Amino acid sequence: MSKRVKNLITAELQSKFKGADSVVVVDYTGISSTVTNQIRGALRQKKIKLTVVRNAMAAKALEGAGLKGAGKLLTGTNAVVYGGESVVDVVKEIVEQTKKVEKLKIKGSIVEGQLLDVKQTQALAKMPNKKEVQANISGQLTGPARKLAGQIVAPGRKIAGIVKAVIEKKEKEGAAAPAAA
Repeated sequence: MSKRVKNLITAELQSKFKGADSVVVVDYTGISSTVTNQIRGALRQKKIKLTVVRNAMAAKALEGAGLKGAGKLLTGTNAVVYGGESVVDVVKEIVEQTKKVEKLKIKGSIVEGQLLDVKQTQALAKMPNKKEVQANISGQLTGPARKLAGQIVAPGRKIAGIVKAVIEKKEKEGAAAPAAA
């Protein structure tokens, strides 16, 4: 392959990785193209991309995209996985795929400039994703206000219940009195 072609491929890879703040590197040695396409299809549904790469070109492209340190992960047969809502979503989906396809192995990741090994990358799968964290924070922020509102309304509900009971009692007494006469 000529140097010009290599530079074009590297530039294309760099443009793909440009928007990603995190990537996961996986080893797909021994996986057939059919299975690879099935994995890609499953990832695509979650807006996650899997790109099979040549190591030297991928290292240059990742460095150019601001994801430094990938060279340490890029040995052997590799694919770079990126996209999704967050790196946690990407890792969760890759871990799910490794359960289905035993030959697929996580090698590590680069998360916001930090190089993570296999164990650290797999630990990301146990963390809550961005939406779960936002929901948790939202619940914690609105919880006290919801409780306070319930306590403010409670006495009014009690009074309304008592008034309703008195009215119903008077109506029963009023309806029962003419029938007795």
